[in-house]
Amino acid sequence: MSPVRIAVIGVGPRGLSALERVISHTALDGSPVELLLIEPGELGVGIHEAKQPDYLLLNTIASQLTIFSDARMTPGAPVTTGPDFFEWCGQRHGAVEFDDFLPRRLLGEYLQWAAGELLDRASGSDRLTVRHLRAVASSVRQDSDGATVTLADGAEHRVDLAVVTTGHGIAAGPPVTADGFIAMPYPLPDQVDAIADDATVALLGTGLTAMDVIAALTVGRGGEFTEDGYQPSGREPRIVLANRTGWLPCGRPATTRERRAAPAAFLTQAAVAELREGTEDGRLDFRRDIEPLILREALGRMDSATPEETATVERILRPTRETSPSYEQYVAELVERASADLREAERGLGTSAVKEGLEILRDHRDGLRAAVDPPGLTEESHRYFMSEYVPLVNRTVIGPQKERIDELLRLMAAGVVVPGPGPRAELSRDGDGWVLTSTALDEPHRIAADLVIKANMDWPVIDPELDPIACSLRDWAAPGPDGALRLDRDGFVVQAEGPDGPRAVAVFGPPAEGASYYNHYVPSPGVWSRALTDLDRVLGPVLGTGRSNGSPGSDLPASNSQSL
Repeated sequence: MSPVRIAVIGVGPRGLSALERVISHTALDGSPVELLLIEPGELGVGIHEAKQPDYLLLNTIASQLTIFSDARMTPGAPVTTGPDFFEWCGQRHGAVEFDDFLPRRLLGEYLQWAAGELLDRASGSDRLTVRHLRAVASSVRQDSDGATVTLADGAEHRVDLAVVTTGHGIAAGPPVTADGFIAMPYPLPDQVDAIADDATVALLGTGLTAMDVIAALTVGRGGEFTEDGYQPSGREPRIVLANRTGWLPCGRPATTRERRAAPAAFLTQAAVAELREGTEDGRLDFRRDIEPLILREALGRMDSATPEETATVERILRPTRETSPSYEQYVAELVERASADLREAERGLGTSAVKEGLEILRDHRDGLRAAVDPPGLTEESHRYFMSEYVPLVNRTVIGPQKERIDELLRLMAAGVVVPGPGPRAELSRDGDGWVLTSTALDEPHRIAADLVIKANMDWPVIDPELDPIACSLRDWAAPGPDGALRLDRDGFVVQAEGPDGPRAVAVFGPPAEGASYYNHYVPSPGVWSRALTDLDRVLGPVLGTGRSNGSPGSDLPASNSQSL
């Protein structure tokens, strides 16, 4: 009997999950399976390299990461159990707290170990053969009876199913271009090592990437946070923060091990489906249809909130274009808002009404996904969601740890970090350097910089050097909005000829961003996982095990929900 052939292209964390699901399904009876893992580097690690400084931290707490599966993650589907990241760290690195934001290198070590553990388990299978092809895949194309994966050396592999999980598509560029611009700050600290101590650096973005860059340029250069503030080493450049809103992101709040989200009352998949029934083509307007549900969901959690707390949540969820009389007053307001948010983050979920209200954007992420999933949003609304609302969600509930916000305020007090000239500052060349010019201050303000670091990532990545596979898909796929791939609900690429063609190429993880929403995360143990369930929807039929009973068709019970 000829084996079923499956290729997983790009084996970082999401590709490793695909390996885990194949191992789980092939534990059941069925045809022989040959699995090709096409990955030029180390399996599983992706961007989480094991050799990186300890000051580069994860943005997910230790207890919410795993590469194995359990019955609650994939209801009704086979599982491959194993230690989650928190358990593994405790076994190998001593006691850690469930809510620790651990060094990113530790997750890299866990992923390395998990890859080896999964391969060991696969080697004992009577049904499954796994091959690791240490090569770059240059293209993938489907036809009537499968798909062909072409490697960079020209070798071709015919498969029944190709699963594309090429990840973030991040590659290092030149550290500093001739005009003083760093377009890709990773890997750190290598990309910023050449920055002079007396330089002024304009940092574009205040999210997770920016926090990594700031850490590399401060504690990475010998500075130290103390009880009294920040003690500079003298090797730090002057860092100017600039982003489009002009305000710092919200800090991630404290939580408890037992916390589970209350069920959604308004932002439900059923509510989204009902809204679609009232449209001509099933597509929604995000601002008109979904944002009111989000606000109702948030305020519905805040029965005992003060008017000030309610106003804070409304201001964050419905931002307006703000101006300030002067730079000094803008900076004072920025520090006041960030300090107030830090106090709420330290109070934590279950105590802070503000943080509970905002947390619905994480707790009920599947309501947002339901709005984006096919048939999705109107073209204009999809553009608004991806360019405006996704950044709002990121800075509200997927921002830096509260500890990073505290450090940022200390760095400002020490004069190492200074805010840019207000919201919507304009960046332009100025002789051999750069200048940031205010657009939202009554008294104009300018800040000069020697160089610029771009610390905000664009999605999707459409670059033949960074992600040749994603580019090859666009040669034959139906065009999606704003450069996104067009995928059906199961994750299969929709051909230009129409949605009724063959289904042999599926895409998951960051390359699927735009066709769906929020795909760049590692699964969490003990709670239903859309990431694993979506993989089952594609792998199950090919492997002869059908679809998981956990396929999302209705809202999940609160006992199965957790902030990810």
